[in-house]
Amino acid sequence: MAQQKESLLYRVMRVFVAGMMLVITALTFYQIVLRYGFNKAPSWSEELVRFIFVWLTFIAAGMGVRERIHIGIDVVVNLLPKALKNVAACIVNLIIAGFGLFLLVTGIEITMGTHIQASPALGLPMSYVYAAMPVMGALMICFGLNNIRLIFKGGDTAPTMEVGEG
Repeated sequence: MAQQKESLLYRVMRVFVAGMMLVITALTFYQIVLRYGFNKAPSWSEELVRFIFVWLTFIAAGMGVRERIHIGIDVVVNLLPKALKNVAACIVNLIIAGFGLFLLVTGIEITMGTHIQASPALGLPMSYVYAAMPVMGALMICFGLNNIRLIFKGGDTAPTMEVGEG
């Protein structure tokens, strides 16, 4: 499999995901200590953890498209000859990019429609949370189309595990 050069966008996404995991861990620990140690859990921390988790999940799912680690039917694809594997991989990535377009368009509509709705504890516009949806859609489009480009460039299909690998 041809290696993808790690772009600045992908490095920023990796740092973002790692940072958000740290923030979630710290906020959850903070909330547990205050709840069980002092019987005074702040109402905002649970909501913030939930919002960060939404963003974390959507960004990581977009990264999964780039790494081609989403669930697939490798058993069937591995039975195909190389040319048909490439066709199947292109079709899968076109479907992913199409779904990304759906998420982008629908996500923008939802984000715009929820700007006036405030979250209960933090008072933030809910559009901040829903904005993760069109961002993930854009990432799916970019990475899905890039996967197709890589297939045409070097015959690179989705990675599969060979017998004996981890």
